[in-house]
Amino acid sequence: MNCSNCGGRLEGDLTICTFCESRQDIDLSQVHFRNLGKGGQLACPGCESTLEEIEFKTEPPIVIERCTECHGLFFNPGELEAFLESKVSEPLWLDGQRLQEIANNFGYNHVVEYLKCPMCEERMSHINFGGKSGVIMDRCGGHGFWLQGGELRRLMEWWRAGGKHLHLKNEQDKLDGLRSSGSMMSGSAAFGDSSPGMEPIWGDASGDPKWDAIKIAGALIGGIAAALLD
Repeated sequence: MNCSNCGGRLEGDLTICTFCESRQDIDLSQVHFRNLGKGGQLACPGCESTLEEIEFKTEPPIVIERCTECHGLFFNPGELEAFLESKVSEPLWLDGQRLQEIANNFGYNHVVEYLKCPMCEERMSHINFGGKSGVIMDRCGGHGFWLQGGELRRLMEWWRAGGKHLHLKNEQDKLDGLRSSGSMMSGSAAFGDSSPGMEPIWGDASGDPKWDAIKIAGALIGGIAAALLD
């Protein structure tokens, strides 16, 4: 694979060229999407270019914001999990070695800085997706997640290697902690866009049969995940 900017050779899973230091547009190289053009004139948190809207062919369709300059992506609450569920094949088991390789990927270069949410312009916090993926995302509690260029592909590889199971268990552990501390909110308010300090988990839990499946899956794989990766 060669750099799209200078043509230099990229070794391994490098997402930033070692010759010209430009970020490579690799996240959506194998994902079909439709460009909707510039949407609400939102500014990129990284380079301040105007974000464009793209639509993924899912059911229902997912529309996100994307920067064509630095290749960052902005997902609203719940959209990232829905995208991964739709576009990544179901993991059959936990590949502990592969999960660790992805988490320790030397070609991954996340720039640690506090960026502003493109919607509310408040400073976003940092979060390690799934607790152990090594993908450090920028997070706005009310509006969603910002991924730097190259992070989505890395996250898709982690999900495919069994990271999905770890993510579900991580979310279940956080919910259990909230319940035990007595701080769990009731009803759909705990899962809506307006809940700072919580990550989206597949939307509203009330009346959703998928929620029961997630809780069961988390309970079943908890011991396996701990044994493989702790």
